Amino acid sequence: MLSEGLLYKDDVILTWMRDRFIQDLVLGLKPKSTNLKESLSRLNLNPYFTYPALALLEPCSTNLEEQEKVLLEEMRDYLQQQIPSQTGTIVFMDDQNRIGLLFSWVSKAELETIQTKLSRAFNLQINIAVGNPCSQLNDIKQSYKQASFALQEKFYRGVGHIFYYSELPEYLECCDYPADKEIELHEALKTADSDADIEVAVEAFYHSMLEQGPVDSKAMYEWTARLLIGTEKKLLTAANYDSAYNKLEIMPIAKMQTLQEIKQYVSHFLSGVREVLSYDQKESHRSIIKKTIHHMEQEYQALSLQSVAQKVYMTPTYLSLLFKLNTGKTFIEHLTDIRIEKAKKLLVSTHYKNYEVAEQVGYQDPRYFSQIFKKKVGLSPTEYRETVAN
Repeated sequence: MLSEGLLYKDDVILTWMRDRFIQDLVLGLKPKSTNLKESLSRLNLNPYFTYPALALLEPCSTNLEEQEKVLLEEMRDYLQQQIPSQTGTIVFMDDQNRIGLLFSWVSKAELETIQTKLSRAFNLQINIAVGNPCSQLNDIKQSYKQASFALQEKFYRGVGHIFYYSELPEYLECCDYPADKEIELHEALKTADSDADIEVAVEAFYHSMLEQGPVDSKAMYEWTARLLIGTEKKLLTAANYDSAYNKLEIMPIAKMQTLQEIKQYVSHFLSGVREVLSYDQKESHRSIIKKTIHHMEQEYQALSLQSVAQKVYMTPTYLSLLFKLNTGKTFIEHLTDIRIEKAKKLLVSTHYKNYEVAEQVGYQDPRYFSQIFKKKVGLSPTEYRETVAN
């Protein structure tokens, strides 16, 4: 059996043990009988804190999904090197893959320096949420909960700030959805002469929901989804587009970090609706979609909605809406179908390896290509090749 000293020489194991210990501590899972100072010392961590507090760090980006964990681990390693050892601050990853800092309240001024260094080193804006200090380490779970709650303040204030729980405004309980304001927004949409008019109407809609003060951000996401679905049903159905436009894509909303982003998304969506409602030349619509599909068939390897929109002289928002209305599919769904059909032909007619087939049809990540292929075809690329060949 390995001795404790030998076990701790493995940096990977030691890091995992430290993270697990701190995770249990901030979640309140450690028994009260646990000798925290002794346990922290055994893990080569600072056991002494002057009014301990918890901060959570979060990079601000919409394009981190595939590399997020790697990025966070790099940030954690960077912080462990940059934070002076004499401060005794502990850097860890919580159970939601967020970077946590367990620190003494007397060192809170260092948070601004940490934020600046991280932003410069990784060229990203960084959110930091800070819970209140505790009298003893056993109570740190409360500071952790407060820091988690404080992160949502980015929704209203924007990204790249330090949010102290003690400075948060009082969040109101969720009230009823303002259906009357939705009606007013729809009426404004029908009479709008420009995108600027729509932006004003959208601003008024959200302002009406926040007149009494900020509400939980979850309610704002839910209300936005309800607004867009209501718009789809009331306006597009009234214009006899319901047979083509029968499913609204609302997933992008869930990935937005701020209310400002949501307002912009809603404004762009409604601008597209306005154009569709006012643009009643169906033959022209068919011609545009035919040209779009032609470009997709010819340029499927390296294509985007933005690039095709330029070719057919439209905004991406309008083309996306028009495409769905006329084909029943989103632009991405149709492009994926084209790429998978091309891939099936290559798998049967060539000796290309799977990753080469992926590159040929426009996928740089072979694993992602395999996932999409199996989802569409029911077989992996290898299984499909073997099945058809036999």
